[in-house]
Amino acid sequence: MFINSKGNYVDGKWNVASGEIMCSVSPVTEESIWQGNASNAQEIQSAVIAAKKAFGYWSKKNVDERIEFVYKYREILKDNTDYLARYISYEVGKPLWEAKTEVNSMIGKVDSSIDAYFQRNKEVINNQGKTKSITKFRPHGVAAIIGPYNFPGHMPNGHILPALIAGNTIVLKPSEKVPCVSEIIMELWEKTGIPNGVINMVQGMGNIGDMLVNHDDINAVFFTGSRYVGRKIAEACLNKKICALEMGGNSPLIVWDAVDIDAAVLMTIQSAFITSGQRCSSARRLIVKEGDFGDAFLKRLQQVCEKLVIGKVEDMPEPFMGPMKNCELVNELLDFQNKLIASGAKIIVKSKRISDLGSAYVTPGIIDVTGLDIEDVEVIGPFLRVARMSSLDEAINEANNTKYGLAAGIITEDKCLYNEFAEKIEAGIVNWNQQLTGASGRAPFGGIKESGNYRPSGYLATDYCVYTVASMENDSVCLPETLPKGVVL
Repeated sequence: MFINSKGNYVDGKWNVASGEIMCSVSPVTEESIWQGNASNAQEIQSAVIAAKKAFGYWSKKNVDERIEFVYKYREILKDNTDYLARYISYEVGKPLWEAKTEVNSMIGKVDSSIDAYFQRNKEVINNQGKTKSITKFRPHGVAAIIGPYNFPGHMPNGHILPALIAGNTIVLKPSEKVPCVSEIIMELWEKTGIPNGVINMVQGMGNIGDMLVNHDDINAVFFTGSRYVGRKIAEACLNKKICALEMGGNSPLIVWDAVDIDAAVLMTIQSAFITSGQRCSSARRLIVKEGDFGDAFLKRLQQVCEKLVIGKVEDMPEPFMGPMKNCELVNELLDFQNKLIASGAKIIVKSKRISDLGSAYVTPGIIDVTGLDIEDVEVIGPFLRVARMSSLDEAINEANNTKYGLAAGIITEDKCLYNEFAEKIEAGIVNWNQQLTGASGRAPFGGIKESGNYRPSGYLATDYCVYTVASMENDSVCLPETLPKGVVL
């Protein structure tokens, strides 16, 4: 399944880039599945020029004409679900069932993006006598989209679709960790017959993203990734161009009571360990009530966690977890675990590398850090830090004790406790008796504090793909009924 790259996709053509050699190694097989070249400054310039030229005619098309290409893309995705899912699995490490879920989310995003556009960007006319007050929505121009590795299809797709529907043109810079899946997605867009230059892709490392962000002809930047990179983008865009940032989290899940402990355990596992703990909304901090319920819950969580099936993409029966993206991420997780143990944390389930499967495979870990002063960091991977609390106020205070604010959740049968939690918690996604890693395509998705810049994606992505123009309009030149005081005509 090795792919020798066709290069960048610019102005409707494939051109082999001339920068350094790039290689994508599958965490499943530890073999290369893609090889190509990074872009250089001139190739970035060519992509931006193509997108800027295309904006002139793409933005003037009727929105229904633009949507026709989006519908074509949806049908092509349906026809290629298994093909795309297989490459997502091998390049990222997700089990095949989960990769297919990602492709299905991409397909579902089409209808929700169209509905959101018409619901939120409809021209508004208010008559004020002979004058009309009109609010219009216009595309920004050329949008740079910088994607993550954990959802190489779904996350860029969540920016691409609303941006195109609104009339923007695009230069996509995928994560350097997933060039293969991104090239396949461009091949699918090419099959739609979308006009040349409307959507372009350039491969490369982080410096290519920097070039795009700082390019004078880039009008918008939509980014999903780390807090560190997101803050650099925000500084570069300040007062110059719009940016929408999704920057991860250190998300808390409070487990307070449940009649069905197994149900609470399953929600916790899905919150923390799905995608091998590599989702931006993954639960990383587990806050559990002191006492008999908390003891019973943690004991059962330990039992189930130790039996989770971890395996390769096409193993049968299918595993719950595959590998992390690379062995370096596993190293960081295990180093963090050792640091916590040295600080006095107590192991509940120890995270271990599964060398028999490969260097990027790791078992889930759970560690009790109650009473310890733990650094507020996002450590990627299937790893939960547990803190025991005696009151809900303490639990909520602990949950809010972070610079991040993406997702938070509580498991409880008591609606009054949920209402208190929902009122006080500081997060953009707040769930009750639901996994943190689940999201509705008909709702916004984004965080507060340092998890984002208050421009949520999801259903509201259409909002940052346009800017508003307010007009006062009168189709004739006429005097008012009453002249202003002090004016004689």
